[in-house]
Amino acid sequence: LLSPFPGGFNKFQTEYSEHCETNLDSSSPSNSPPASVLGLGGLRISSDCSDGESDREPSSATESDGSPIPNNQPAFPVQILPYLYLGCAKDSTNLDVLGKYGIKYILNVTPNLPNMFEHDGEFKYKQIPISDHWSQNLSQFFPEAIAFIDEARSKKCGILVHCLAGISRSVTVTVAYLMQKLNLSLNDAYDFVKRKKSNISPNFNFMGQLLDFERTLGLNSPCDNRSPSEQLYFTTPTNHNLFQLNTLEST
Repeated sequence: LLSPFPGGFNKFQTEYSEHCETNLDSSSPSNSPPASVLGLGGLRISSDCSDGESDREPSSATESDGSPIPNNQPAFPVQILPYLYLGCAKDSTNLDVLGKYGIKYILNVTPNLPNMFEHDGEFKYKQIPISDHWSQNLSQFFPEAIAFIDEARSKKCGILVHCLAGISRSVTVTVAYLMQKLNLSLNDAYDFVKRKKSNISPNFNFMGQLLDFERTLGLNSPCDNRSPSEQLYFTTPTNHNLFQLNTLEST
């Protein structure tokens, strides 16, 4: 089995096989699924860790995140909504950065990165022990992650959501938050985050989990007769949500 839980890559491949390409390279590890790529409006979503976000030690990676950061990416957390910031592990250890943005809550979406200032009493932490791998069920943590973000924002405290590189796990949680709290489709939530931080790249399995989450939230209209290829574009917000997306920064 490709996945030990409902949804994820296996289910996505079954339902939307026309969007999947299978790489049968014999050099792939025997315990890994075929490296399938979803090509939607130029977006590439991998079923393995090819997005560069792994749990390697910083010394083996470029910078501290395992992959080069494009020159147009800011070196500080990106504000997604008021009080909600998306960043990487380096941001979570920088007191100047945390102070500058009024961040008092930190959501650490890794199994092994330390909560640097946990014992100082100045910050409130929550850690989600998930690796950036096709076999991981991140969706089981959506409710508690969303509640944690809500708690921080209700108190007008900044919250940093981070993983290692700030491109896969933390992005998945942030997209799930937007979907539930703002009733945004996966397309619109993903597009909104990508316009803020262009190098995001959740792994393929996490995208499958977000699709399941979208169905759970009832965000797919029963009257929507569009084909899967028309529904899954991840490039431009739908017209009925365009005004909402343009006003989210003041929400």
